Amino acid sequence: MLTPAIPTPFPLAWGFSTKQDDPWPPSLRRLHQIHGTVIQEASEELQEGDGLWTMKPRYRIGVRTADCVPILLAGQIEALPWVAALHAGWRSAVGGNGTGDAPGILRVCVEQFRDQGGDPSNLAWALGPSIQKCHFEVGEEVIQAAEKDPAWEAGLRCAGQRGRPHLDLQGFLRSQALALGLAAAKDGSVNLCTVCEPDLLWSLRRDDWGDHQWGWIEIL
Repeated sequence: MLTPAIPTPFPLAWGFSTKQDDPWPPSLRRLHQIHGTVIQEASEELQEGDGLWTMKPRYRIGVRTADCVPILLAGQIEALPWVAALHAGWRSAVGGNGTGDAPGILRVCVEQFRDQGGDPSNLAWALGPSIQKCHFEVGEEVIQAAEKDPAWEAGLRCAGQRGRPHLDLQGFLRSQALALGLAAAKDGSVNLCTVCEPDLLWSLRRDDWGDHQWGWIEIL
C-alpha cells in the first residue's frame, strides 16, 4: 500500500493499492465507473459515476484505476470529517464528455465541497499512481480539450518520439487543484508511472490486463 505522507485533518486511513496488496480492499463502497464527472454520496448500492464522497466514519470508499489518476481528498465541513475518492481519466479531467466544454471531475468535486460549506484550502489531497507524461501519448483533440481549462499550462504538453503529443495528466490535475485553492503543502501525491513499474502496478496501456489498483479512503 502506498500511503500519502502528509498530516491529515482528522484520523483516517487512505492510500493506493499495488500488485502486492489484496485485489479488493475489505468493506469497500465503490462505483460503476463511466469516465465522466458524476460524483455520488456513498451508499450500499452500486451507483454509476466516477466519484464518491461521505461523512460517515468507518465507511470505506474507493475508485479502481490502471492508468487513470485516482484522487483522494479529506477535509471538514462545520468541523465534521468529509472525504472523497475520484477516478480521473483524461475525459473526466477535462470534462464535457472529453470536449472540455464543462468542468472536469476535480472542479466539480471541489465546488460541491465548497457549496457544502468546506474551505478548499484546508483539504488534504493526493493524486495516485497513473500513466505519466513519459508514456501518455494522446491525440491533438485531447490537448485541445485540456487547453480550454483555465489552469492549462504549456508545459503539460510535450513531444513524443512518434510525433504525437504526450499529456501530463497528473500535472494537469495538480494545476487544477492549485487553481481551485488547494494548498501545495497539503499535497501527498504519489508520482509513480503505471507503465514504468510493471512489478508494482497494473497498466492497461502496457497490456497488463490482470487487475487494477484501488485508491481508497476511510474516516476512522
